[in-house]
This record gives sequence, structure tokens and C-alpha cells, in this order.
Amino acid sequence: MRKEKVMNRWGWLCPWLAILFATGVLMLWGLSWWTALLSALLLVCPALMLWGLYITRPRPAEPSAPTNGMTMNWAAPFYDIYCPAVGLGRGFRAQTLNYAAIRAGERILDVGCGTGVLTRMAREAAGQGGAAVGIDPAERMIEVARETALHEGYDTKFEVAAMEALPFADASFDVVLSSLMLHHLPPATKRQGLVEAYRVLKPDGRLVIADFARPANPLWWLVLWPALMMPSVADNLHGRVPSHVREAGFKQIKLRGQRAGLITFWTAVKEKGGLT
Repeated sequence: MRKEKVMNRWGWLCPWLAILFATGVLMLWGLSWWTALLSALLLVCPALMLWGLYITRPRPAEPSAPTNGMTMNWAAPFYDIYCPAVGLGRGFRAQTLNYAAIRAGERILDVGCGTGVLTRMAREAAGQGGAAVGIDPAERMIEVARETALHEGYDTKFEVAAMEALPFADASFDVVLSSLMLHHLPPATKRQGLVEAYRVLKPDGRLVIADFARPANPLWWLVLWPALMMPSVADNLHGRVPSHVREAGFKQIKLRGQRAGLITFWTAVKEKGGLT
């Protein structure tokens, strides 16, 4: 749990930088309509984090799962608004599922499912006889996912759990999805989580990853340089995800596409006869 708290403190890096920049703007140029507007825009992120942590509904009785990664409890109240606003809505989820090529009757595991949008879409794709399970270490995310699934009539299952300790039997899923979650895990935990994903996949099971990678456009570094101070994100930006996937035992690792020159899609297969 101590490591989890350390990782969550890394999550405050960008908000603290936003506060620092807002302070610098006011000190350098004084208070005017444009500096006030710029400062307000810079302070949106820390304001949302504070609101999500301290002003929203009481914490659920179920605790977060122990993890070496970062949890996102603070984002649960507005996650379903934020994602579409930054281009990560149903179109992005549909692109992820397209690479998964889900067939009727398959069982899908969505690791780091957040509020469960991708999980519910995967359940639709699996059709009659299929199943979809979403896990996330953040109990508030799972609470929202369960409430939404109940309200919309989905039979998806959601559990509070971490990728590095999946509470499922060997060879119990046909597909494992990981959407914008690996960059929340430090390198060693990424590798451990991918080994777990390999374990719970059936022979010929598929892994689909959508996450940050080495930027295709060098201009991205002007925005992303603070993230290089976070080991979990820097690991992705240095292009190490495919090597972690390979070390976990997966074969046929393929780069399928990119979104905005930053988010990359990979697929990999647990071949028959591989270690379990």
C-alpha cells in the first residue's frame, strides 16, 4: 500500500506544474483578464483532482486493491465526461475492439477498466453465450461501472483487482484488453501484469493494448517532457511496451496503428504450447 501511495503522488506532478505555471504567469505579467483566464485554465486539472478526492460522494465500503501502480479514484466522478472530451470516447473504444476481433461466445477480460465503457462494448461484441469482466484497483471506478451496467441492463461483471494479481484461473479468457492503463504501472509491475494476462489467456488467446508509446511527432515532447520524470510513463514513451509483452511470453506482437501520433495499438497472441 505504501508503494501505491507513492505512485499516486506521482499523479500530482502535472497538477503541481500547472499551479507553478499559473503562479509564474501572475507574477510575471500581473493580473489582467488574459492572465486570469490563462491561470484559470491551468488550474482546471488540480481543481478537478481536489473535487474528485474530497467533494464527491463518500468512499465505498470496498477498499482499493493493493497495487504498485497508480489508482484513479479521484477521476471517477467525471471520467465519462472527460474521456470523450479529449477524443477517447466510443470511437476510440470501437477502434480497440476492432483490433481484438471478438467472436461470438468469447470471454473477455478488460484490465484497468475504469468506469467500464470498453467492457460493456466488449460484452456486446461477444454476443449470446459470451461474457466480459472488468477489473480496476480503484474502488470508485468499479462502483460507477457497476451502477452504469445495472442501469443500462448489462450483465457484465466488475471486480476490484489489480492487473499484477488477477483473481482468475489459468486459461479462462479468450481476449485480454488493456486500454490506457499500462502507463499507470512502474516497469516491473507492467511485466508482472503482462505475465498475469498471459496466464489467464487460453491457448491462441489475444492480448490487445492501447497505450502511450514513443511519439511519432517530435512536437509531442514539448508537451510531454514533465512525464519523463514519472518512471511508469517514461517507460512507455521510451518505447519499451513491446519488449515487456515479449518477455511475458507472447508471440506475434504487432503494431496495429496509432492515434494522434501518440497512442499506439498492439496485438499479441498466446500461442498453443506456450508456458502457463
